[in-house]
Formats: sequence, C-alpha cells, structure tokens
Amino acid sequence: MKIIDKIRFVWKGNGTAGLAQTIADRLLHRTVSSAPRAREIAHGSTHALEIGGPSNNFKANRLLPIYPYLRSLDNVNFAGATLWEKDLSDDGPFAPCGRKLGKQFLREAAHLHGLADDSYDLVLSSHTLEHLANPLPALREWRRVCRPDGHLLLILPHRDGTFDHARPLTTLDHLLEDEAAGVDESDKTHFAEVLRLHDVRRDPGAGTMQVIHERLANNESIRGVHHHVFDLDVALKAVVECGWSPLAAGARRPNSIVIIARNGRGDDHPFTRQSPFASDH
Repeated sequence: MKIIDKIRFVWKGNGTAGLAQTIADRLLHRTVSSAPRAREIAHGSTHALEIGGPSNNFKANRLLPIYPYLRSLDNVNFAGATLWEKDLSDDGPFAPCGRKLGKQFLREAAHLHGLADDSYDLVLSSHTLEHLANPLPALREWRRVCRPDGHLLLILPHRDGTFDHARPLTTLDHLLEDEAAGVDESDKTHFAEVLRLHDVRRDPGAGTMQVIHERLANNESIRGVHHHVFDLDVALKAVVECGWSPLAAGARRPNSIVIIARNGRGDDHPFTRQSPFASDH
C-alpha cells in the first residue's frame, strides 16, 4: 500500500485526530506510558502466550513494543485460515517478526486444551477479545494457563475511536449473562445492532455494507464481527471480574485501550487512568 493510501486508510477509519496521533506516534516512535513496565514484564518472562496474534501493536516502535524482549512466545488462533492469517498449522512455528519464538496452536480462545495450568509467565492479546461471543470465559481460561503472579497485556478497541462509535457500550451484566448462558461462537445476538449502527465510513477495511452482511453471514468461520463494545471502564470491570488485578490502564488514539494486569486477586492497586475519549470521563 502506498503512503498516500495508508494515510487515507487511517483518516477514514479514525478521523483527523486519530490520523494526527498515528503520524506523530510513528514519526517520534512514541508508545503508551505503560510501555516501560510492559517491556520489564516481557524481559522477565521465560515463556509467553499470545492469543490471536501476531499483532503490529507489539512490534518495535509500536504501541506496546514487547516482541523484541520476549525469549519465547507461543500463539493461539482459532483456525488455520482467518481474515488476518493464512496457512497456519497446529504445532507449527510462530515467528511474528521473522524470528521463531515458539509454537502455533489452533484453539478456541476460551478452550486452550492441551495447554497446562500455570504454564506461561505472560499472556498477551491485541484486538481479539471483542471478536469473542463470550469474553469472560476466555479471560478466565487465559488466567488458568498463566502462572500465579504472572501478567496479562491486553489491548482492545475503544468504542469511541472505531466504527462501533454509535453502538451502545456492553455492560458487565451482559457479559455475565452470556457466560451463564454458555453463549458460543454461533451467537447472533448483536448482528441486527451491527447492521443498524456500524459506521462503514470508518471501516475502510470493509468498504461497503455488503461486505459487512457477508461477514455476518460467515462469522462463525471467519470471526470478523465485534460482538461486544468496550470503553476503559467496561474493559477494566471484565478483567477484574475474571480474577486479574490491574496495574496500569489507559486509552490511546486512534482507537486502543491498554491494560496491564497481574494474575490473582488482591488489594486495589492505585494506578492512573488516562484517556482522550469522552465516554471515559
């Protein structure tokens, strides 16, 4: 993609403020304020697991640049071919930056069968949780495979900065109801809402509502739909509900929520919540 096409793509998806933030971040190699802490955690992790990777957000000079500091990193994707990756194989290599860091697993994010309890120091995921019909069981499963006092690095799309900006925020009660009902990836609860409120003008990757219709029709096999819509508060409530203790949290334009959490419940840890988005204030 040519430079001008990339600029147009970011502008259409994130508006003028998002474009300005993106250009400044790339030119100045700016990361989120919690990046030093994330690098420290990554550097101290012997074995890490990414759900739904690889992600540009974890590459050098990006939002949370931790790939260069990881000694071992396995990855989980739900199928061998997705909207974002092709020709994946179970037990194949995972090399997010051209350097093999670990194995590729084909698993559902909430059913990591064959991955032992307490087997990872760090679990990381970027722009994946919103694609799950039932996020809370996934967050609990990620905690199962993470050792006690291990860490979670979670990046989510913020409702205000995406094509979901007209949709109502998901509530924790709704997430708990989905968990109690055992909702699976065939769920279509939010499809009518997506068709009514999805802002295709801010979704240049889709381009037209016809593509959105097709993604909805095939979602069980491609997982392209955002089932749930988050702001910083909703994301934190979900993380805490599943037994993680937040250590740092914030939102960053154009469209990301970033949370660092420790595995295990404990006393409330004071941390700064910074966000440029109106719904977080």
